[in-house]
Amino acid sequence: MTAYGLAMRAILLAIVLISPSACSVEDFYRAEGGPQIFVSSLSSSIETGKVGSVFVNIENQGQVTGLEEKRTPQTEDEKMLALLEGEMEMEGSEAVGIEARLVSRDERLEVLSRPQLAGSLSGGESLKMPIEFSVRAEESASSGIYPMVLEISYERQEDVQVEGNPLYPEIYFQRAAAKETISLEVPVMTGPRLEVAEVKGSISPGRTSDLGLVLENSGDVAAREVRVSPLVQPPFNSTGEEVALGDVESGKKTVAEFPLEVDREADPGEYALVCQIRYVSADGDAERREDLAALVEVKAPTGLRAILIVPIIAIVLTLLYLGGAGKRLRLPRIRRKKRW
Repeated sequence: MTAYGLAMRAILLAIVLISPSACSVEDFYRAEGGPQIFVSSLSSSIETGKVGSVFVNIENQGQVTGLEEKRTPQTEDEKMLALLEGEMEMEGSEAVGIEARLVSRDERLEVLSRPQLAGSLSGGESLKMPIEFSVRAEESASSGIYPMVLEISYERQEDVQVEGNPLYPEIYFQRAAAKETISLEVPVMTGPRLEVAEVKGSISPGRTSDLGLVLENSGDVAAREVRVSPLVQPPFNSTGEEVALGDVESGKKTVAEFPLEVDREADPGEYALVCQIRYVSADGDAERREDLAALVEVKAPTGLRAILIVPIIAIVLTLLYLGGAGKRLRLPRIRRKKRW
């Protein structure tokens, strides 16, 4: 063979190796079936007005159900090549290079995460760890179920072709892009919502009284390890330390009591008392801190205390006056009649 012939043969061989379609004459089977992705589990920790997470686990339930014969092998070599091709075709249920993208169908929920890579899954396999997507829920999003879509893209085995010597065969794999769209229903919660439902106790200027703040969890998730600390400012003063309240279940109330002192010069009226609330959500996330304000009424002295204060002040003023004018003040003399 001439040098030109050898060069042309090398070029043709390179074309065959690069382009599997060039050897379609040796294609004996086409696989029936293939990968099929399903969502095996779904959970979320999304609360209104906060950033949460959606956890999705997927499973490849696809399989190759059979082989469709495209060409009958004629020679013994072709029969061996066809047998090898058939074995390769039966492994066509694998989803390769899976990429998952979460899309919200409601404008009140915004997906912050980019598409996530999930590797490859053979038929019957599922992910060892769920895919996590970060999602922000607006304040206007009430608790409930929200529609989302999970877009799955991957490559699947389209065809297998073999040729050459059965002992040293050349195997070509053709892959094709595939995409699946899975509808999801994602729950959104309001989470723990601690609010001041009531203020118990009566306080007045110049006194120290025990004040009770009734806290209510109006959310749909329990608040764990709740602690309350008063952040006092004039006219209030407190020597009380942090109050531990334990867990507050959804819809339940609890009372935080601590001593509160009011300045003597404080005028009667309503004043804002700020308390810092610390707790952990039932889903076990990081500790949360919130500042709650309550209106506390400072009342003027009433009852016996009010009755006593005015006479005491009047007596003190009278004594002060008499002390300065005592030298000029003379009491009338009482004369007694003599008895004869």
